[in-house]
Amino acid sequence: MEAAANAAWPYALLCAWTFLNDAHIAHDLMEHAVRNATDYITRHPDASSAKVNARVKSEIRREAKHLAFKQRRERASGSASDFEAVCAAQPQIEQRIYASEIFAKLSPFAQSIINWRWLGYSWREIGRDLEMDYSEVRKAYFRELGLLLDDLSQPGESPKCG
Repeated sequence: MEAAANAAWPYALLCAWTFLNDAHIAHDLMEHAVRNATDYITRHPDASSAKVNARVKSEIRREAKHLAFKQRRERASGSASDFEAVCAAQPQIEQRIYASEIFAKLSPFAQSIINWRWLGYSWREIGRDLEMDYSEVRKAYFRELGLLLDDLSQPGESPKCG
């Protein structure tokens, strides 16, 4: 299994970036694929290594597509991409002001996550520092960002940066 995971790691990075624009999610994709392949090996102990490798890669791609579809559905209106489009047209100093105002509206937890991510920490490292599962840290962080975006914009309207 370790050989299949090592062989599929570059593919997990590619799928994470291609479908989700987030290389850090490659760890989640790999964990999902390894769990699935382990179950597959349990059911089919005589499976060849080529078949296991193909299974791992297939699961990585399937899960990446699933997560990307889920993200598109969640961002129907008042999304982060709408917010970026509105704010990208503003001069850089205004963007910093808006970012500071938004940052101030976040909880200390989310602010610390932003600081860690800015410094280059991975979700796993942040989770380890907080003594939490990194996926729960990500979920809580993105949940709070989503609530803030909902507060900033009404459905059907473009979000206001100020």
